[in-house]
Amino acid sequence: MELDPKIKVKKIALYALFTAVITACAWISVSTPFGVNLSFSLFGVCLAAFCLGVKGGIAATATYILLGAAGLPVFSQFTGGIGVLFGASGGFIFGFLIVAILCGIAKNSKTKVTRYLLAVTAVLVCHALGVLQFHFVTGNKIWASFLYASLPFLLKDIFLVFLASFVSKKIKF
Repeated sequence: MELDPKIKVKKIALYALFTAVITACAWISVSTPFGVNLSFSLFGVCLAAFCLGVKGGIAATATYILLGAAGLPVFSQFTGGIGVLFGASGGFIFGFLIVAILCGIAKNSKTKVTRYLLAVTAVLVCHALGVLQFHFVTGNKIWASFLYASLPFLLKDIFLVFLASFVSKKIKF
């Protein structure tokens, strides 16, 4: 069964809108001396997935990553390029795809507990990928990589995923 063209246009527009939301959230950032910026991009990714579901969350997040890979300054601190993706903080950016999947699944969960467990798991997996890439890029030991690249941001990111969950319930299309 073919979808109505108006529905297709609406979906594409929503995916583009949430790609812009992720970008705007990424631009709200603070530099740290460790090579990983404190940003709100995770909030944008979670909000996209909670609002659009798995497919829409992945579409918006993948578009954001591809735009950044192409060199557009969509990442934190108005950066872009393939070097960012394979730099110290790139693992977090790749982890956003897992966040989009898990938060997209959480969107339709039957209970709040399941929704929040999936959301927190998404943050933890994203941080694990971020720590691993930070470890390989910088040559720091895993524990040191966790202390530099993850620990200072973990509570903020868990708060952001809960905030995105709350805000998404207030958004109606």
